[in-house]
Amino acid sequence: MILSRISQAIRQQNWFAVAIEFVILGVVIGFQVTGWADRRAEADRAELYFDRLVDDLKENERRFSASHEFRASVRSLGEEALGYAAHPDTITDPWRVVLAYFNASQAGGAEMVSSTYNEMVATGDFRLIDNLELRGRLSAYYSQTGLNLITDQLPAYRESVRGLIAITYQNYIWVNCYDSLSGRTQRVIDCDAPDDMATSDLDALARRLIQNEALNNELRFWVSNQFAILSIHQSQIETTTAMLDEMRAIRGDSE
Repeated sequence: MILSRISQAIRQQNWFAVAIEFVILGVVIGFQVTGWADRRAEADRAELYFDRLVDDLKENERRFSASHEFRASVRSLGEEALGYAAHPDTITDPWRVVLAYFNASQAGGAEMVSSTYNEMVATGDFRLIDNLELRGRLSAYYSQTGLNLITDQLPAYRESVRGLIAITYQNYIWVNCYDSLSGRTQRVIDCDAPDDMATSDLDALARRLIQNEALNNELRFWVSNQFAILSIHQSQIETTTAMLDEMRAIRGDSE
């Protein structure tokens, strides 16, 4: 349309009209170039967001797996402690009793990485993911943060047992028999008894722990509750892996 008007103006030697049409043509081309640049910038931003979401999901998969392993260890130690209480004649090392009772009180879930998703929602850039079904699944995935109310709960047993064990033993366990890594990742470590602690003191403490029925009742509840927590973490691992596999397939890789 503009080109035909320019041609007509040239034939009529209407140079003013020619100049006006060229100005209009320049403006139109400018808008088109700007629009293309904006679309290119949005596409680049969407690709960067996508890669960051994949990285976040990989980290979540690692954290949930580590937390599942940790909570399974805690539950196993709780069962070990209850076993000592039920069969005290099987105790050959009082340190194993003290260590099991203390580390059975460990708690805390995995912290989900959601910074990229939160940023996209806050800035309105979540729209850059043009796959509506994927957007819906991502929204559902990141809405599971409420599960932390269950996985992060602190049991009454935790306070009770730590009120019974001497602080010198607790300090030793924290330094030698427990480790906390990034993203609230934790692990319990099997460790030998401290060399400078009297066996008679350990014997007396072990007896107090296994004979405390109120304490063992609280531990029994905590061990039972760990089953639900382990189920939650297993579900989190599975949903994260499925989400990650889908996004990798869309991106066209198999990392």
